Amino acid sequence: MFRVVEIRFFINETWFSEVWIDTHYEEKHSRSINDQLILELLGLLNYECFLPQLVRKDGFQFYDTDLFFGGKPYRLIWVIPPDACYIGIRNAYRRSK
Repeated sequence: MFRVVEIRFFINETWFSEVWIDTHYEEKHSRSINDQLILELLGLLNYECFLPQLVRKDGFQFYDTDLFFGGKPYRLIWVIPPDACYIGIRNAYRRSK
């Protein structure tokens, strides 16, 4: 299940106008993560370039990025499909320091 948010980001030299947020994070991390925080974390990636940790044979690119927001460490797991029509957020969670 995904929630689609229309918002513009420029990541990896590509404009995106949709973010698909997987609700998976709610199973274990709903006390410390919500959609708004995910969008704030994603905003920290705006105008940056990243190398994927994995590129599947079907062209999907997977990334995991460690970030600090509000003095707290987070990890964002995200994906870009082959046609780069959206950014997908697979998971987000607080990390221990």
